[in-house]
Amino acid sequence: MRILHIRSLLLIFLLSFSALASAGDKKENSDTDLLIISSYVSGAPWSQTIISHIMQKEYDRKDISMKVEYMNILTIETPEILNQYKENLFSTYGHNSPKAVLMLGNAPLILRDEMRKHWGDIPLIVCAESRYIGPDSTYMYNQVVPQKDRIYLNDLRKEYNMTFLGARAFIPESVQLMHRMIPKMKSLLLIGDQTDRDIDYDQQLSELMKKEYSNLNYKFLSADTWSPDQLLDTLRRVVPEETGILFASWFHKRMFAGNMLMMANSYKVIANSTLPCPFFALSSSISSIEEDGTIIGGCVYDMNLYCEEIVKMINAVADGKQARDIPYYNPKPMVLFNYPYMVDFGLSPKNCPPGTVYLNAPPTFFDKYQSALVIGSITLLVVVLFFQLRRNKILERLQQVEQNQRFTHSKMAMALEVVDLLPWQWDLRTDEITYSSYKPIEPGKEEVSEMTYTTNIDDYLTFVCEEDRERIQQVFEDVHANKIDKIKEEYRVHRPDKSDGSEDWMEVRAFVEQYDEEGKPLVVVGSSLFITERKAAERELITAKERAEESNRLKSAFLANISHEIRTPLNAIIGFSSILAMTEDEEEKKEYVSIIEKNNGILLQLINDVLDLSKIEAGVLDLYYSEFGLNGVLATLKGVVESRLQDGVDLIFEPGMPDDYVVYSEKNRLQQLVLNFLTNACKFTSTGSIRYGYEVREKDIYCYVTDTGTGIPEDKLHLIFERFIKLDSFKQGTGLGLPICQLIIQNMGGEIGVNSKLGEGSTFWFTLPLKPKQ
Repeated sequence: MRILHIRSLLLIFLLSFSALASAGDKKENSDTDLLIISSYVSGAPWSQTIISHIMQKEYDRKDISMKVEYMNILTIETPEILNQYKENLFSTYGHNSPKAVLMLGNAPLILRDEMRKHWGDIPLIVCAESRYIGPDSTYMYNQVVPQKDRIYLNDLRKEYNMTFLGARAFIPESVQLMHRMIPKMKSLLLIGDQTDRDIDYDQQLSELMKKEYSNLNYKFLSADTWSPDQLLDTLRRVVPEETGILFASWFHKRMFAGNMLMMANSYKVIANSTLPCPFFALSSSISSIEEDGTIIGGCVYDMNLYCEEIVKMINAVADGKQARDIPYYNPKPMVLFNYPYMVDFGLSPKNCPPGTVYLNAPPTFFDKYQSALVIGSITLLVVVLFFQLRRNKILERLQQVEQNQRFTHSKMAMALEVVDLLPWQWDLRTDEITYSSYKPIEPGKEEVSEMTYTTNIDDYLTFVCEEDRERIQQVFEDVHANKIDKIKEEYRVHRPDKSDGSEDWMEVRAFVEQYDEEGKPLVVVGSSLFITERKAAERELITAKERAEESNRLKSAFLANISHEIRTPLNAIIGFSSILAMTEDEEEKKEYVSIIEKNNGILLQLINDVLDLSKIEAGVLDLYYSEFGLNGVLATLKGVVESRLQDGVDLIFEPGMPDDYVVYSEKNRLQQLVLNFLTNACKFTSTGSIRYGYEVREKDIYCYVTDTGTGIPEDKLHLIFERFIKLDSFKQGTGLGLPICQLIIQNMGGEIGVNSKLGEGSTFWFTLPLKPKQ
């Protein structure tokens, strides 16, 4: 029993032709008898095995034409993407609808209603990985289908003209088989991804562990949260004699140049790594049971028989039979092992259940040398034994070389994937750039790239930001003109997948690899590396340097200003103190004492302002909240400020609520804010009035001080809260009061502002989030 392979050039041609029939291709399609819709991407092992088999069997049947569509379900993450896929699909086959549809996986069933709407009662053949389906959100958001939302396929057969073939994993049987092969097993690991199938496997295993294997430690290692490097590091630390590993699949997504790439063959990196423990397969579709050393086999179904049943159903539908009248098919489990790999991991064939099928099992000694034994030639027997010993030594050496080669290739693939480095090739004859991912190669196997993406050079330049596009285009033209033979450039590219329209930085390095006979360049090879994080770090360093320089400049300016402010009242105090000692006139003494006291107050206020400013900027501003009567606190300020009023100016308090109104706030800071506003108003108001008060709003309280003073020019309003700003140099004050008010308000979660007209007066206001007493 061997897994199917695609070897002939005929099949390669057919697969290449079928892959061209995508929903995004708007070219006119020929008639389609059978449309194959795969849940996954091109190259996914299970679906590609089925497609290959069908192509091989049906190619000689001239009356059946086939097309293949890849749904790529993991990239359908939103209803908008799903609707776009539906629109592309039905616009492609709108005028030439297929006569039947083969669905590989459950996910395409979310299209069943649209298919019936556009194509009528079309026959559906479903290779079902689960016996039920769920809502669309199950496949878009990678969810487990709740029991109440499950729709069983058997109930849909009549309504949708459908039949199906079961493709479930034999989970209980697989766990039982692992117990036989690993008697001391204590832990069970499931390696999978975020497809609805693997999420369902995880749920089944979790329930099975609770019911029948509570002594086992179970863990799901998902490609959604684990990188291949992290997975391999974890698996290298397990104890082989105590750990069983089930391998389902390993799909993961990557973004490149605005395109979502689905990595379908990353399991090859994992399967070819040197690990201490084997993998048991959950799906018979994994051809690597025969090819890859880590996956040794498992409890699966016969893939040849399964594909033959699909072909029988397709032929029956092609001959006119309704799909709903075709009985569904459930494959039976079988135990399949790759004998050499199983033995390499120390697993004994004696533990295998009866009926186990072995791949690549070596013939017995008796079978190999039966004729020699019959003849009984002792001499020939000795010669055979001698050459057998030499053969074993050669095989051991070859095995060591193969193991070293496999290890080197797997490490190279992981290194490129970790650093997100993509090699590419530019064909100057066609102006096409082809990107490819590195893939480990096995001896005797053809090299197949994990994923390739081809784009025209002009299309590629559209992703380059306009600021860099002309420079990069000139570099490409210089390569064409043979002016340069190496490229090393950094530039910005657009990321259409980002809703905020942000850009990424890319570093490209390349050189001309091939020239023609005349010395003109033909092929350029290079690599692309995203360096956005590095550029962000560079910008942060530049910003930090600028901030440090600005901070140093502000510090120097602050020291110069504060020195000037301190020197002004000190000069007055020292000067009038000297004059006071020399004068005899009592009236002059009183005047000098008044001047000294006034400058003492100015100096003290300056020191207090500097202390407050230092506390606020150091983040140690003390705020003590309490309940108090707002009217009483604000009314007391009237007595403090009246002595500072200029002659002919009235001070008016305008309460916004009754006297018993109580608030919860910081009383001292509230008084300080209003007092600063009132003091400032007194200095600039010589006639009229100064009114202050508050208004209770929905979520905060609005406090204001309105004067009829000189006002502030409109072009100076934006400077009013900066430090040491004096619009009138003849007025006394430190120039720190309003900036301190602004910092206090910001720390208390409020807002501050000023409205003013030159010659008419000003209104300084602030808001605080206050709550009335409950």
